Parts: sequence; C-alpha cells; structure tokens
Amino acid sequence: MLRHLLTLSLTIFIAGSATAQKNKHAAPHADKQANEQDYKQPGAPMPRMKVQLYKDTTKDNGKDYVYLTDKDVSNDANLLVMMFNPTCSHCEDETDLFEKNIFMFKKSNLVLMANPGMKPYLRDFVNRLHVNEYESIRVGIDSGDFISKVYLYGMLPQINIYDHDRKLLKTFNGSVKIDSLKKYIE
Repeated sequence: MLRHLLTLSLTIFIAGSATAQKNKHAAPHADKQANEQDYKQPGAPMPRMKVQLYKDTTKDNGKDYVYLTDKDVSNDANLLVMMFNPTCSHCEDETDLFEKNIFMFKKSNLVLMANPGMKPYLRDFVNRLHVNEYESIRVGIDSGDFISKVYLYGMLPQINIYDHDRKLLKTFNGSVKIDSLKKYIE
C-alpha cells in the first residue's frame, strides 16, 4: 500500500512538473501575441517607416537612393502616406491630384511608398509625374515592412492619414477626391 501511494505521489509530481515546463515555454508565445499591434485601426500608432527614396542621379553624384525614416518626417502636421504601384493609372491620377493641389501642403507631408518589387518602375513614374520637384512629396520603396503592416488589401492607392502624434486618423482606398482629403491637409 505504501509503495502504491509513493508511486502515485511521484506520478502526480512528475505530471505537475511537466505541465509547469510546458506552460513556461508557452508563456513567451502568449506574450508575443499580446504585444502584436494592429496598425490598421483608427487610433493605432504609425509603424516604423523606412523608405528608400528616389533621388535624381544627375543631382546627387550618381546615388539613386537615400533613406527616409519616421524620425525624418516633421510632426508639425498630419502626414499622408500613400501606398501605390508606379504602373497603376489610379495611382498616377491620385498623384497628379496632389501635384495640382500642392499649394494646400503648407506643413503636411506626403510619402508615396511602393512595394520593393516595384523599384524598376519608380524612375519612370517620378520622371513622368515630376513629383521629386516638390519638397512636401517624397517617393520611394518600402524598406521597413511598413506596407505589410498597414495595407488593407483593397484598391490602390491606399492613403493613410496620421495626426501630429502619428496615430492613424483615416484610411482611403482607391481614387479619392481632393474635397475628401482637404480637411486632413495642413
């Protein structure tokens, strides 16, 4: 009887230790899930941004690209981030709309960000639309996984508007009229 009781106690102890070990290893995974941020909801913080900006090689000693991060963009006003495809006619139309209304951008900045696979098409886009002529418009390639965190997989372009604190105010998909954007541009 004593032997049976001792065996049962040892079995319970081993089972309890195994469960504790299992939970110990599961905890970091649970913490990781709890710490994941949904950047797609209004009020969400802007994820870190790293954009490989297009630079005209005739003006910069042959360097095609420099990097822009979220720390390089002033927090004086709302920031508009447009995810686009340089071969998309809707994206070209939206960029043209911004160019025609550039006078509205007194403090706000616009970052046009394309997927890394679109890099070969970026030079033609910039040269056709002349967007590199405006200080408040920056065009480049996502180099920091920003698009995968915020893109809603709807129509292009997608325009995310972030406030002074870099919290998401509004997301637009597809062609957007300037009247809808006007209240966000400073």
